[in-house]
Order: sequence, then C-alpha cells, then structure tokens
Amino acid sequence: MGLSGIISKIAAREEIIANPPVLIDIGASEKLNPMWKPIAGISICIAFDADTRDFEYIESNKFGFKKQYVFNRIVVASSDKPKQTFYLTNDPYCSSLLPPDTESMKEFHFSDKFAIKQKIELEVIELKNVLGQLGINRVDWFKTDTQGTDLRLYKSLGEPLQDKVLALEFEPGFMDAYIGEDKILDVLNYMDKKPFILVDFLTKGALRMPKAAFDHTFSSNFGKRFADRVYKKAPGWAEITYLNKLENSDFTTREYILAWVFATVQGHHDLAFVYADKGSKKFNDPLFNELNRFSQKKLKKNLYSFDSWFRLADLLIRKHILKTA
Repeated sequence: MGLSGIISKIAAREEIIANPPVLIDIGASEKLNPMWKPIAGISICIAFDADTRDFEYIESNKFGFKKQYVFNRIVVASSDKPKQTFYLTNDPYCSSLLPPDTESMKEFHFSDKFAIKQKIELEVIELKNVLGQLGINRVDWFKTDTQGTDLRLYKSLGEPLQDKVLALEFEPGFMDAYIGEDKILDVLNYMDKKPFILVDFLTKGALRMPKAAFDHTFSSNFGKRFADRVYKKAPGWAEITYLNKLENSDFTTREYILAWVFATVQGHHDLAFVYADKGSKKFNDPLFNELNRFSQKKLKKNLYSFDSWFRLADLLIRKHILKTA
C-alpha cells in the first residue's frame, strides 16, 4: 500500500476524525507547504497573511484542507495595543515588525533588500487569542518564518502546548538582520532543553561583500544573478526542523500516528521507523506494524535511488576539493 492509501486509512480512524491534525503557518500563507499536501485533506490549517482588510478571519479550503482559517493580521507573541509599526522593505520577504539593522547589513551584497521603503501601522493579533477564538487546544505542526520573531511566537504557546507540538519549523538568522531579533543561537539554546530532535538544518546566506563593491565587480544583471548562485556564501540564516521525541507519557496513538506521518512526508524514514516501532510496542495496534513495514521498504528502496547516488557523488567531490585546496 502506498502513502496515500495509508493516509486514507489513518483518516478513517476515530482519534483522527475527532481531533484532526492542526497545522500553523505563520509568514507564508499564500503558498502551501509542499510537505502538507498529502495530509491537507485530514488537517486544520491556521495561516496568517498580513492585510489591510477589516475582517477578523476567513474560512477557506483553497489548498484542500479539511478546514483552513486565514487571519489577515500580523501575529505577535503579545501586545498591549491593537496596531504596531511594520517596516516595509525593498524586498517584501524582508519586511518585518522589527526594524532592519541596516548598518550591519551593509557588509552583505544584498543589503538593498533590507532598505526601509515605508513604515505603516498594521493590525496585530496574539497567537494565544487566535487559538482561543477557534477553540483550538493543541498544535501538531508549527511553521513560522517571521523575520526575527519565530522563537517568541513559539514560546507564546505556553510550555505545556509547546512540548506537545510534533513538528517545528523555524527560520532564524546568524547575521544581524533586525534589531532585537530572535537569533539562531537563541533557538538552539532554547530547544536544547526541550523534548525534540533536530532533524534538518539547511544553511543559507549571502556574500560578505558590500553591495557597491559587488555591483562594481559584476556589472551585468546576468553576472550578478550568476554570482549570487554559484559563489560560496557566508551563513546568514537557516531553515531548521525539529520532531518530537515522544517522551510524554500522555501521548496517545493519535500522536504516534501523526509523528510517523510527519516524519514520513519529510523523508525521515529512519525516524518514522522508530516511531512506528515504539507505537507497536506501546499500544499493540496492528496499524503500527503496517507503518513499520512501509518505513523499512522506503529505507531499502531509497538506498540506491538517484538522490542517494547524487549525495555520494557530492560527498566525494567535496572530499577531493578539500584535499587539493
């Protein structure tokens, strides 16, 4: 049976029907997280999309979710006022509630992206109030990319809810891009004390070269784009993913099943295998044996896949470069 068949079987289970997985997407609600596509039909999605319209939220099934709520507000950890200053930058993806650290960013080739175009006042809403308004008392997958406030938003869930999240995605920075931001070290130190496993750490960055020097060196638009893609970057930020260790004794078959699903759609079949094995021993539920077999099959099949050969080739090339450098 393929993954879609297994998810269909999971969708029919009483614990999933009664309590569908809750997915929170802060900062990118205009596009569906591709890893959520297989589970959209059984899930509730809460997304945040800054807007100037004057309604609280809309219900939508744009991406095929069982339920989807889109809040046209900036979500904050806490606030004592209904509006906050929002900094619009040259690049919309760099806009933030936090003021860009333009002085520090002068060292990087793409500093112009962080130049402030305009300051506006936007409606804000606290995350805990959103959950209360919707009657939601759990979060299963928490994804946030807010240009500097990821950790404080996660913390605002409160410790009991934090520890029950099954999958977490952050995008904190190494560089000083914003004044008062949650940096990558803050996230790592905080999460080191939480019951989670760090499963993905994709570093991204920029050329540590002032924009004027970069533009002078690469005069054509093609040269700029090509240099931006091929030259080794200084670490600027990282896409980080955590999965729950499932050490909480209160976790039921629901959490073990969803943990397996989340690990599987992320391609972490090794951890999915461990989840299924633990679930089988703890609950004696035949579904976990099926999940276990699926994970084993994927592990064996993927061993000789194109991706595996590509990774091996990349590793050998990197080792050769290091030896000859």
